[in-house]
Amino acid sequence: MGVDRFVVTLVDAKQGKQEERRWRKAEVVMSMAWLKRMNARGYDVWIRPDGEHGLVLLGGLKKKDVQTLRERGFVPATVVETAREQYQAWVKLSANALADPLRGRAAEVLVQGLGRRGANAISRADGRSAGFTNQQVQRAGGRHPFVLVAECEGKVAPAATAYLAKLVQERVKVQTGQQDQERSRSRGRER
Repeated sequence: MGVDRFVVTLVDAKQGKQEERRWRKAEVVMSMAWLKRMNARGYDVWIRPDGEHGLVLLGGLKKKDVQTLRERGFVPATVVETAREQYQAWVKLSANALADPLRGRAAEVLVQGLGRRGANAISRADGRSAGFTNQQVQRAGGRHPFVLVAECEGKVAPAATAYLAKLVQERVKVQTGQQDQERSRSRGRER
């Protein structure tokens, strides 16, 4: 996904305790055995890019939501199946870092475009890490499902550049309108 540093969070599914580590990509790979051991002990393993980046996470998705994103030109960089027919999609809006407010707004609008309840936009949150079990879901027999990578293209979504330009223009219009209103109010006070 073009990110070198990650925040890995371990969450004890039963007690809610959390441990957070900030690691480079190589450190994440070197820590796999320890992460698998912690997962076997009942910890969920979550991950997100550390620092500024050009990704947004969309969660609570169904397969048709992922297909809708693809049809609209927002091919996810990575899609993770978190439980049976439940997905998270990392959409890469830019190869460069984007400001948190812009990423947040972009994620919100992407989810609204899906027109479905249950889907959520997360601009600064962790996604489930593939290769580990989802401790929040339990199947018959007491087993937990594995979190699986469903797709991984790692590319910037084709529609992202035009989409971001449109969001920036909308933001400029709102700011310009607010400035005009402030000027009008201050002129009214001067009289």
